[in-house]
Amino acid sequence: MRRRAQNNLPFKPKRRRLMSLARKKARWGYLFVLPLCCGLIFMFGVPAARSAVFAFSKVNIGASGYTTVPCGFDNFRDALFVNTSFREKAVISALNMLLNLPLITVFSFFAASLLNQKFRCRWLVRTIFFLPLVLSAPALMNFEAGDALRSMMGASGNFKQSQSLTGLESVNLANLLISSGVLPQTVASYLAGAADRIYDIVILSGVQMLIFLTALQSIPPTMYEVAAIEGASAWESYWRITFPMTCPMIMTSMIFTIIDSFTASTNKTLEIIRNTAFNSFNHGLSAAMAWIYTLLILLVLGLVVMIMRRVVKRYEG
Repeated sequence: MRRRAQNNLPFKPKRRRLMSLARKKARWGYLFVLPLCCGLIFMFGVPAARSAVFAFSKVNIGASGYTTVPCGFDNFRDALFVNTSFREKAVISALNMLLNLPLITVFSFFAASLLNQKFRCRWLVRTIFFLPLVLSAPALMNFEAGDALRSMMGASGNFKQSQSLTGLESVNLANLLISSGVLPQTVASYLAGAADRIYDIVILSGVQMLIFLTALQSIPPTMYEVAAIEGASAWESYWRITFPMTCPMIMTSMIFTIIDSFTASTNKTLEIIRNTAFNSFNHGLSAAMAWIYTLLILLVLGLVVMIMRRVVKRYEG
């Protein structure tokens, strides 16, 4: 009787489809990403489109505003072949990034592994390690205590400019490593340069340490317990559990390091782009430089992502 009554109804009741857990998570993810997408479109999309127009135009600024005259690829030709300082600074920025990338990645991963261990006063040690992340404000980054002390002592006449306050010269360290025959000349010079830039490396490793520490804390402790029961050593557990589980975060850390290095406030290439726009008032040339620099960053990111994806697939497989 109930089935007949339902068939006689003018409409059939709709069945409520159950939403899977993955679809619910995806919906909430889209909701949280929506403000970021709106900000990227309205705050960065419009200026990027206007910058693209400027790159292919001669910009004339007057009392009533600005006017653009199409000039083709003249700005790009001037940026690459006429203004050679931009090309030189861009290459130097890329080389500095390639030199600092492995150092920052290895140091941050090693520091995060130490901070993940259980020991007394771990919170105090973590606070000390993450102080560079807090002290990386522009006002503090521009203040060099050594230069201030050197200038004060030089003014008093009791300090020689040839003296060093660091206590370790990279040239002497390189000569020591080469003469001892421990390392080749190229590797020794690279490590000596790393020792000379240790302050900058520590300052630039704060976010990367947080990324690696989060990845290390997400590994279930039961995996290490099972490995210990099976007779695996600490070295084997590291290469079979720790490194494969944190390998995706290595790619994330490297991407952040590349972008942070190319867009740092002390980057000489960005300084040339700013001076061309606001000191020389050549906005078309400045826009062309900015787009060339952006393409360089995307090229480096593409190469690093392509290489690291193969490494991640290898260890995940």
